[in-house]
Amino acid sequence: MQMLSRRTLLLSALLSTASLNVWANPAGKGMSPDDRRQALDRFIAKKKFVREPFYLVDLDEADRLKYEAWVNQLARSLRKLAPSRQTKPVVLEKFKPVLKKFEDTEEEDQDRFLWYLDELMGIFGIESSDGLLSTWRHGYDTTGVMEARNAQALAAMTPEERALLNRLQGMTAANAENMLRSTLGQPSVESELLKGWKLPGDPASQPGLEIRGHAVLFFWMTSNRFLYGRWL
Repeated sequence: MQMLSRRTLLLSALLSTASLNVWANPAGKGMSPDDRRQALDRFIAKKKFVREPFYLVDLDEADRLKYEAWVNQLARSLRKLAPSRQTKPVVLEKFKPVLKKFEDTEEEDQDRFLWYLDELMGIFGIESSDGLLSTWRHGYDTTGVMEARNAQALAAMTPEERALLNRLQGMTAANAENMLRSTLGQPSVESELLKGWKLPGDPASQPGLEIRGHAVLFFWMTSNRFLYGRWL
């Protein structure tokens, strides 16, 4: 199966990290303490910083193990928190020493690290880092970036593209893939975490889905014209 281009992956990552300060998977809100511990155990057991469709990096194994150890050490420290201390301020404060460790790593590794933090936020039901993550990654709070980019995208779309977007407004995380398949056919790129389509007659126009557990990002990008995205 064809892989997404590096440009496509970077643009998708830009949409994702731009929204990190305002959104995280809130599924953890309904978790009991036992459920949360089990979710953290699964998170810790997962091999990290391995090559994936959205992380096209072959890390030196020594670096991979080091980065994995940093993330797992954070997860273990969160696992030790008493339920009464599993609050947003405490969890975000735990993030800060690990953010400092990743300051001198490569950009791709920083982006992957942020996605791990996004998973941890989801486990604890934290919907916002209040700008902590985006300020660390970009140097400023990116609140409103996605909204502004979407407004620019809508202005740049042709009438036909706006009509297609309107047809897709009913997408939810549960029905998005089926809806895109029925509208656009089989994806040109398909993996567990990313699905990508190319519009007939315009291969540079690429709608797609980035899947993070219970959360799904719909993105649509075209060469040098627009980049649109929204969480489902």
